[in-house]
Amino acid sequence: MSATTPAAATGPTPKNTGEHHDSGRTALGLLDARQLHMAVAGCRVKGQSPVIPWSRELADMHATLLNAALSVERRPVGFDEPAMRDRMTAVVALIDEWAIFHLPRPVNAVHHTHSLGEVISHFAQVFAQSQCALRRATNAEQQHEAALRMAQTLQGYADLVTAIRARRVQLPLGWRGIRVIR
Repeated sequence: MSATTPAAATGPTPKNTGEHHDSGRTALGLLDARQLHMAVAGCRVKGQSPVIPWSRELADMHATLLNAALSVERRPVGFDEPAMRDRMTAVVALIDEWAIFHLPRPVNAVHHTHSLGEVISHFAQVFAQSQCALRRATNAEQQHEAALRMAQTLQGYADLVTAIRARRVQLPLGWRGIRVIR
């Protein structure tokens, strides 16, 4: 086949795959869906990835915020919501910083709308909400809705991990948002 045929012109080459920009980044340390679910649930997860404790911390903070919103009596002593939200932003930024140096960044891949830290924070929030709903549900339909939402979030994260490892998606670098001076 000559270089002027359509197949040769559009086929992948080392120059247009984007892999040469991130050949050293293998996504080692990226948690699969099961590992992330275990981490946010507080279970032991094998491995040394710093994403494990950060994920658990996000889950704890989301659960605390949810409990504080549901009941003033259940708020921890000295509860400071703005400080907790600042810490959540900082943990998301730590995950994003880790991702910059450890995840592939293919140049010719589709772009995702959320950074890894934002995705993991969302996963942790859905986990906290579903666990709360399962504990408080008064009927089977509410339990089913909570379990279904968690299952959908778990599958969405699993699909994202597959796409990251296959270099089919590029995550944004992350953004700390608008800073409020206190």
